Amino acid sequence: MVITNRYLTYISRVLLSLVFIFSGFTKWVDPAGSQIKFAEYFHAFGAGGLEPLSLPLSVVVPAAELFIGVMLALGIYKRLTAWATLLFMCFFTLLTFAIWRFVPVSDCGCFGDFITLSNGETFAKNLIIMPFAVILFLSRSVPGRVSPRDLSTALMLTLWSLVLPVYASVVLPLADFLPYGEGTDIRAAMSIPEDADKGEYRTRLLYRNRLTGDDHLFEISDTTWYDDTEWEYINTITDIAREGYTPEIISFSAIDEAGADHGDDILSAKGYTALVVVRSIEEAQKKSFRKNIERLREDAACGVTTIAVTQLDPAQVRAVVGDDILCLNMDQTQLKSMVRSKCGMILLDEGTIVAKRNMLFGMPEICGKAPQQLIKAEKRRKTIWLAAYVALYFAISIYHRRGVKRV
Repeated sequence: MVITNRYLTYISRVLLSLVFIFSGFTKWVDPAGSQIKFAEYFHAFGAGGLEPLSLPLSVVVPAAELFIGVMLALGIYKRLTAWATLLFMCFFTLLTFAIWRFVPVSDCGCFGDFITLSNGETFAKNLIIMPFAVILFLSRSVPGRVSPRDLSTALMLTLWSLVLPVYASVVLPLADFLPYGEGTDIRAAMSIPEDADKGEYRTRLLYRNRLTGDDHLFEISDTTWYDDTEWEYINTITDIAREGYTPEIISFSAIDEAGADHGDDILSAKGYTALVVVRSIEEAQKKSFRKNIERLREDAACGVTTIAVTQLDPAQVRAVVGDDILCLNMDQTQLKSMVRSKCGMILLDEGTIVAKRNMLFGMPEICGKAPQQLIKAEKRRKTIWLAAYVALYFAISIYHRRGVKRV
C-alpha cells in the first residue's frame, strides 16, 4: 500500500534532507578525517588490503550524502532519491549494527570530528531515522513537481558536491573541527581548570604468588602484598569508574634524537615558529615543497624559526629539508590532527596557531605581519571560499526553481 499523506511525506523529506546535509557537510569539509576512519573500518573488519579505497571513499561518501540531502531539499527526481535514501540508510544501519555488536571501533565518524557518537548511539540514531526513509520510499509515487531542468540541475549539483571535498583532500580542509584551528592557544587547550572534575579511579596491584604461580589483585589498603617473599609484583591496574575532565589537547611533545623533549620550548618561543610537518618523503621531494622551504629560510631574516616535525627517521627528513633545520619526532596521530596534509606547515606565535598551509601550495606572507593580522587573514580567506560555495548552491537552486512546473 502506498502512503499518500503528503504532510507526513513532507516532514520525512525535510528531516532526511537536514540529516543528510548535516552528516555530509561535517565530513565533506574534512575528507582526510574520513579517510582515517574508513581505514580504521577496513582494518577492524580484517580487510586491510582495501585501505587504498579509503581516500576515494572519503570524497565520494560525504559528497553522496550531501547530494542526496540537497536533492531531497529541492524535490528533484523523487523516486530516485527515495530509493537512494532507503538503500543508503539500510546499508549504514546494518554496518553500524555490525560494528556495535561485533567489530567495535573507537567511534562511528558519521559526523566527522564535529560530533563524536559511540557505536551504540550511532546505531540507535539510524534506527530512529529509518522509519522516515521508509515513509519516503512508500510515498515515492506521490505526484509532485516536475522540472525540465532536473537533469541539468542534478549534473551541476554533482559537480558542486565533489569540488570542495576534492579541494580539501588535495589542499587543506576549509573548516577544522579538531582543536588545531587558527587562533588556538595550544597551551591553554592543554590546561586543566582547577575546579575540573578529576574523575573516579580504582587502582589495584597485580601480584603473583611465588609458590603457586597464581595471580591476585590487591587493593592498595590490603597489606598482604607487603610480604615480598610470598608475592612478586607484576603490574599496577587502574580502572576508570567515572571519566574526569579531558583537555582538548592531551600533550605536545617533540623529541630530538637524544631523547630530549622540545615541546615546551616550541610553545613558549618568542616570535614566529614554523612547524613543517613531514609525513611523506616522496611529497617532501617535490619542487613546490623545496621552494616553500627556501621561502621559510628567507623569512628567518624577520625572526621566523623553522623546525621540521615527523614520525619518520629524522635523518631522512634532514636529507630533504637541509641540515640547518632542526628535525624532531612527533606521534603520527598528533601530526595528522595538527595538519591534514602529508607535508604541511603550522605557524605558531608563542604557542598560538596563526596559520596552516599545505607545503605543496601557496604560503602566507609572514614578514611584517602581526599575529592577529595573519589569523584574521586566514579566517577571512576560508570564510570567503565557503561563502562563495554556499552562494553557488543558491544560484543552482534559483536556476532550478525558475524551471519548475506543477503537474
